[in-house]
Amino acid sequence: MEYIILTVLWVAIENLFLFMLLSAFFPVKRSRAVMGLAYLFYCVLQTVLVSIYPDELHPFIAITTLLLISLYLFDGKWIPKLIICVLGLLVLAIMDTVTVYGATAVLGLSYEEFVSRRLLYSTVATAQKLFILFFGWYLCRFRTIREFHIQSRWMLLALLFPLFSLVFIITLFLQAQNEADLSIGAVLLSGGLAVANIGVQFAIYSLEEATRKDQEAALLRQQIALQGEEYRELENTYRAQRQAAHDFHQHLQTIRALAEGSASGALLDYLDEVQQMDTSRIFIANTGNPVIDAVLNKKNQIAQEKNITLRLQVNDLAAFPLPLDAMVVLLSNLLDNAIEAAEKCAGAKEIECNLLLENTLYISVGNTSQEVTIINGQVATTKADKLNHGYGLATIRGILNQWNAEYAFNYADGWFQFAAEVPIP
Repeated sequence: MEYIILTVLWVAIENLFLFMLLSAFFPVKRSRAVMGLAYLFYCVLQTVLVSIYPDELHPFIAITTLLLISLYLFDGKWIPKLIICVLGLLVLAIMDTVTVYGATAVLGLSYEEFVSRRLLYSTVATAQKLFILFFGWYLCRFRTIREFHIQSRWMLLALLFPLFSLVFIITLFLQAQNEADLSIGAVLLSGGLAVANIGVQFAIYSLEEATRKDQEAALLRQQIALQGEEYRELENTYRAQRQAAHDFHQHLQTIRALAEGSASGALLDYLDEVQQMDTSRIFIANTGNPVIDAVLNKKNQIAQEKNITLRLQVNDLAAFPLPLDAMVVLLSNLLDNAIEAAEKCAGAKEIECNLLLENTLYISVGNTSQEVTIINGQVATTKADKLNHGYGLATIRGILNQWNAEYAFNYADGWFQFAAEVPIP
């Protein structure tokens, strides 16, 4: 009776660990009440099925039932869920094997002798289950991103290796019960398989990260190349604007000459002509860097057309030390995001931009915005392309990371604020 109660407790702890493991890797889509009922149902279902079918089928029963439960409770594709289910059950199997046969090897007992010592066996097994529970809680508590993605080319390896290891460990566990001299061998093989599985999963994760970074770098290079021509056109536009300003100055000199000559009729006619000229291109920036000025002035013109107030603070950027093509992409994306967000506001539509070069380059862009949710350093978005706060934050981060910059963003009191400090080489 004592072992029956403990066995029920141990199974409940193991199942809770599996639920925590899934929660650490996939977003939960059901309420806590539903999660609790599903957990109780899974525990009962497992107990019933395990009592009906032979030991050899238990891992496949556990995988199938856990996968079905996970499809109902968690968001995400079924193959990544299957991989996590198999890995979770493999962790349980390895811990059982290492704990039980490690204890028998250390104490010099056979499996039957170890199990017959109720207090000793119950203490060791319960401690192992509590450790598993703590591990599951730790993952669920401190894993910050509830998403598990894996490319299709790695799925087979990520699934088959732990699945084979699970079947092997359970077979070894059952075999070692009848062979006392397998205790040390069971522990060593289990430990080796654990290390091998960790290595395989880490290798897959590293390849995924390398592939992701390569894709981001390729995307960044493509965007810089595409906008390279645009920034040159912006520079030409800016130079044309400066020429227009120079011409306007000449107009003013002509007006002065006419006024001094008291040719009032001609003066009035000339003033009418000047007033009809296009004065929409008003300079907001004069940093000494024609490329940056062109970007800032163009974005200001776009903001004005959308009834958005853009306030700018800059200093002398004539000797700008960083690549201008990347700077155009960075500044354009920041201001485009700000304009997009401010335009959606029902109240004030405002943007504040600071671009100051001293010992470091300080960049900040703040804008009025609808409420933004920031979770674990990520801006929640409903867009299909999954880009953060507008369409360019991934590109912005890529450039700033290349420049070894420190950056941060937050939302408070109706304002979204992005700030970065770039070290000057």
